[in-house]
Amino acid sequence: MDKPKLIVVTPVRNEAWVLEAFLTHCSSWADSIIIADQHSTDGSREIATRFPKVTIIDNPMEEMHQANVRLLLFREVDKIAGDKIVFAMDADEFLSEGFIKSEGWNTILNSQPNCIFCFRWQNMINDFCHEDSAPLEPAEWACHFDSKTNLSELYANNEKKAIHEARIPCTLTARYIPIDEIRFVHLARINNIRTRNKNDFYQVSTIDKLQHRISSVTLYRTYHYIPRLHKLEQDINLTTSNGEQRLNSLVQSIDHGQHYIDETMAIIRRNGIRKFKSLCIWNNPDIKLAGINYTPPIYIRVLHCYLQHSQPYSHRLPIRIIDWLLKKII
Repeated sequence: MDKPKLIVVTPVRNEAWVLEAFLTHCSSWADSIIIADQHSTDGSREIATRFPKVTIIDNPMEEMHQANVRLLLFREVDKIAGDKIVFAMDADEFLSEGFIKSEGWNTILNSQPNCIFCFRWQNMINDFCHEDSAPLEPAEWACHFDSKTNLSELYANNEKKAIHEARIPCTLTARYIPIDEIRFVHLARINNIRTRNKNDFYQVSTIDKLQHRISSVTLYRTYHYIPRLHKLEQDINLTTSNGEQRLNSLVQSIDHGQHYIDETMAIIRRNGIRKFKSLCIWNNPDIKLAGINYTPPIYIRVLHCYLQHSQPYSHRLPIRIIDWLLKKII
């Protein structure tokens, strides 16, 4: 029996800050890398063309809809014959150093079809030496299906979310396997300004896309998360599978994610400020610099003050009760 092909699928929109490191990493162990590029303007597409294992497909959508992008990627995967182990990775994620020698990697390679593999993030904060030590549940980010399975059809039948979608086709009949020895080293928070701009975009986009009402209290608690900062004894190394090439220096950690601001502004201008007035985004200097200098009403500012000061204690019962009341009122 032929070995299953290792395939990485990745949505991309202006990821030049990390894409060269990511593709160098994945090219060292994957058989194929499929990228869905969504109108990148920062050279991401040009970077991807330099890697022989990369197939670039176009994501023609103007706005973010994550499930639809995954569906585009799985349609391309379905064109590849044979059994496939698919890793659904974002461009700011890397398999942890030494993964290829781990028991978890051996488990993946020797798995039978109809398996789903669950990993934990290792969230880097500010640099390569500080991580978020908060415990995280494993998430379904890779799967092994045989050649008879239509992944795009399976995914379309189970996932519709525009934001925070399932990354792979998750089915009740699959075997779910936790891979504890391998982490997904996650760089999304390696730059505070980029993190802020991305989180503000996600808040605005969530309100824009959801059909039902969602409270600004819920959004604040979700997107103003305070990490439990832990300093490591030494930097985390991003490497190729054999460990011979270190990739940290290829990451442009000064990138501020200006496209997040551009997309945030487009959504606000299309819908009007009123729809987003209760969000705690208006002190973002990049939003002001882009042309919106809005001061929320006094009751909203009081709400923001409460949310900011209570965020470290949001898990406590009194705060949860107050939050529940606020969600009913505002």
